[in-house]
Amino acid sequence: MTTTIHTIEDLIRIIDDHPEWADALRARLLTRELIELPERFNQFVAEMNSFVAEMNSFVAEMNSFVAEMNSFVAEMHRFVEATNRRFDALENRVAAIQDDVGILKGAHARSAALRETPFIASEMGFRWVKDLTEFDLWDMINDADTSGIPTNELRSFRRADLIIETTDQNGNPCYIAVEISFTANGRDTSRALRNAEFLTRFTGKQAFSAVVGLRRDDRIRGLVESGEVFWYQLDPEVMEAE
Repeated sequence: MTTTIHTIEDLIRIIDDHPEWADALRARLLTRELIELPERFNQFVAEMNSFVAEMNSFVAEMNSFVAEMNSFVAEMHRFVEATNRRFDALENRVAAIQDDVGILKGAHARSAALRETPFIASEMGFRWVKDLTEFDLWDMINDADTSGIPTNELRSFRRADLIIETTDQNGNPCYIAVEISFTANGRDTSRALRNAEFLTRFTGKQAFSAVVGLRRDDRIRGLVESGEVFWYQLDPEVMEAE
């Protein structure tokens, strides 16, 4: 039977009647790449779906890793804070111990210096008479003109480490204002000089300043070498416990 095709509708009807002709027509009209395109596209979609699934899995793993890292970082922060608190407490304790040791060393140096007072006076060229007590200094202040002197400075003078009453080579009375530390420093020289000025003001007698210790801060060398302050070094053997 001869089939006549006059319109596109005739062609479509024939292909509908003979589906196997569609493949032949497609093979004649399309290249192999175009024919295989749907299959390749489906394969591409499948591969993309697989890739997306792998990426989703990777993102999930990364999110889990980030969460673990955040947890680790938070834990490290807590650890560092706790460690810092422990170090702060330790530093405070060490500072307290250092203060206590400083007080003990200062007290020990003062005790040793008080046994050396005649020698301190002698090395400065004077004859020791006596060590003034806090009550002696109190009487001295009460009998003197203290106008213009701050109360805290008068209190500090009354609590001076050591005031020695001496006589010079001609028998004239004079005083030595002594400050005592394990390591003599600028604070000691300042107090000794100030107390010597107060002694002269309160008594009208000559007064000299001295610092006593096992060691001295190198920054007071100028005052010592100029003769403004006398330096008396304690013998380490004197500092040994009996």
